[in-house]
Amino acid sequence: MLRKPDRWDLVLLAACMLFYLLFPVMDGPVWCVDSAGYVSMHITREPLYPTFLALCRGIGRLVRMDALFVTVILQSLLAGAAAWYAGDTARKAGNGSRLLQAAAILCQFAVTLLCRFAANRGSAYTDSILTEGLGLSLFVFFSCDLFLYLWMRKSGYLCRTLLWSFLLVSLRKQMMVTLLIMGIVFAWYELIKNRRIRWFMSLCVMICGVFFAGKLFDRCYQYAVRGVWMEHSGNSMGILCTLLYSSDAVSDRELFEDETIRRLYEEIMEQADEQQILYPYAEPGWLPVAVHYADSYDAIGYGIINPVVEGYLSENFRYSDEEAAMKYDEICGVMSRTLFRQKLQPLLRVYLYNIWRGFVNSVAKANHLLSVYAGAVYLVTGIGAWYLIRQRRRLKLQIRQPSEGAEASVMKYRELMERIDRSLCFAFIVTAGIVINTLVVGMIIFTQPRYMIYGMGLFYTACCMLARDILACFQMRRTAG
Repeated sequence: MLRKPDRWDLVLLAACMLFYLLFPVMDGPVWCVDSAGYVSMHITREPLYPTFLALCRGIGRLVRMDALFVTVILQSLLAGAAAWYAGDTARKAGNGSRLLQAAAILCQFAVTLLCRFAANRGSAYTDSILTEGLGLSLFVFFSCDLFLYLWMRKSGYLCRTLLWSFLLVSLRKQMMVTLLIMGIVFAWYELIKNRRIRWFMSLCVMICGVFFAGKLFDRCYQYAVRGVWMEHSGNSMGILCTLLYSSDAVSDRELFEDETIRRLYEEIMEQADEQQILYPYAEPGWLPVAVHYADSYDAIGYGIINPVVEGYLSENFRYSDEEAAMKYDEICGVMSRTLFRQKLQPLLRVYLYNIWRGFVNSVAKANHLLSVYAGAVYLVTGIGAWYLIRQRRRLKLQIRQPSEGAEASVMKYRELMERIDRSLCFAFIVTAGIVINTLVVGMIIFTQPRYMIYGMGLFYTACCMLARDILACFQMRRTAG
């Protein structure tokens, strides 16, 4: 169903671009807590976004414009292109439905409007000097091209899917989830459904290639910036904050065999206990625990772990910045591996509460009322998908064994069945993305909306596609009856 963009498509593309350009004009660049680390090319940051900011600085000097304003303009144009692409993908999947195309675009708009006007942050991510300025758009391209590859089986879509994954992995380590998404989706469609074992193995090799290409880019970037062949630092601190939050200082101190690591652990836990930012100080209930954990995470990591460990290194060693970063990772890694042997009940409770908050934030905003809404929308979507699976089987049976005089309807049945296949495929990809992202992020860091909304617009697009097919099934059954 390949086609050239017509005049209406160009109008929609221009409308998408103008919509997102309104935000930098209205708000300008938004400087956030993490922005300085990206601009300064800090050793803990992944390579792509600092490189993008350096490119924007070069463009800014060339056109004599503020570099940060150039950044948000480019991010906004990319977001407009991504929204248009989501709409175009939905239109292709829906047999040319303009209504579905408009719904997909409006779903992307709605996420941006919620971030700008309903969330506490009060700005669109396209205006922020954060990885989400690029990441949200790149994830839309990734998901749509993955779907288009599975539908059309064209190598161009597969190459673009792998490219988007490489860029996302190089943008932030959370986006390693794209590798898992591809692995699970390919396992279902290629290995289980189509029994193409050799091609599945080839796809696994490609996924591994993206993983190692990301690591190579990271090392090349660090070498170019710092003259050291290394990957970015700070990965060990993420899970350590969670393990410390749920740890019991009295019993877990005995887990440490290294006396130095034990002393550092005791110092960290003593300060955390004084500030009441550990699990025992959270009020009961899934939401209070999840919120308390989120509020405590950065306080433990940046407020306690960093000063304690970096202070120990500066007092006892003469390291370069790069050597100190690698030693820091080593200490945090040892502490994390040791604390994995702590009592599991508090850790599992924190993890379960945190991932449920992530599931809610993936489609709404985490509070008690909207958590009920999130549970309901997931349930209704699941029931809708199950209903379409049942209807697809019925349509397949009618195509194989048409009743007398029903030959003329076979073409319509086949067309609807193919459309249901596409809708279910798109919904599967989007849902797999939400589930994998929530489980992975929830295990490492608090599931705030910034980390969870990558698939929000796509999820509601999938809901629109499923609802349209359900209505078509109702109409066909009524006509047949």
